[in-house]
Amino acid sequence: LEGGGAEGGAAADEFWAQAVLEFLLGRSQGLPAAGLSSFEASLAAGDSTDGPEAEGERRCFVGTLLMHHGRMREAEESFEAAIVDNPKDRLPHLERLLLLEGQGRHEEARAAAARAIESGAGWSDPWQRPPIFVPGLRSRPYWAREEFPWAGELEAAYPSIKAELEGLLAEGAFPKVGDSRAEQDSQIVAPGGEWREFVIFDGGAGTSTGSAALPRTRALLEDLLPGAVSMARIGAGEIIFSALYPGTRLLPHCASSNNRLTCHLGLVCPRGPRIRVGKDWASWDEGKCLFFDDSYEHEVVHEGEGVRIVLLVRFWHLDLPEARWLPTLEEGMAQFEDMQRRR
Repeated sequence: LEGGGAEGGAAADEFWAQAVLEFLLGRSQGLPAAGLSSFEASLAAGDSTDGPEAEGERRCFVGTLLMHHGRMREAEESFEAAIVDNPKDRLPHLERLLLLEGQGRHEEARAAAARAIESGAGWSDPWQRPPIFVPGLRSRPYWAREEFPWAGELEAAYPSIKAELEGLLAEGAFPKVGDSRAEQDSQIVAPGGEWREFVIFDGGAGTSTGSAALPRTRALLEDLLPGAVSMARIGAGEIIFSALYPGTRLLPHCASSNNRLTCHLGLVCPRGPRIRVGKDWASWDEGKCLFFDDSYEHEVVHEGEGVRIVLLVRFWHLDLPEARWLPTLEEGMAQFEDMQRRR
């Protein structure tokens, strides 16, 4: 039965303390969502004696446990109650938003982000809602080529890069995305689609493969974009050939952080493939760069014929000076690890 006043609050706190012990014991035994029934009993007993902010934190935590148990509707209700308790706390907004995203409810996710922005809880644009948000960086879905002085030199190298790409294609060297790395990326491929990649630089084993196959391309990138190469080597970004096959759709999603931007250099660009970033659609041209911010909601569809291949380069946001690269990355990793622990 639900209690009220100080008596209910004391009972709620007692149940909560017991639940925490059960949770910690379960976690030590490899059970990440133990103690749920006791946590629920605490919430039913009454409000925390520490006030609505503490109550909101409790409801948010219980929501993550409910998600572990597959009780998504109840988890969403718990996050909603946490938002009501403490509307300026970004965490329940984020958890509810991630739940909506995971269920493909993108319009509702945009509405949830708009509500968080209005409450002062985070983000600045409902279309741009990465889990890790660095405030103060300029936000726009697409960026003009003129913002990047190296774009012309990269485009001028298109014939050389494409020549090395064609050698790889002859060898059939493109694994499916998610087969050997970035497993989560395979989850955005709609059923029946085919998305393949060849890694040139990243933080894993793919780098050595690229070294043998693409000497001119790698040398160019190391000379022209050392920051992007270092970003890839520490695992914060990647430089790859990205191959999208006809009939493929990459589902709407937001990248994990707004601390980076993306360049696509068109290499093989048939008619039909398109990308949407934010509200607007664009397409690729061979030998031309397309710049965008993948922390905005974006999706890709290929309704044409023939494979579309681009050179994909992730690089640090222009508003982040080099002295802030590693501190920003470390802060983001800490936020990500905290988010993972809650799950």
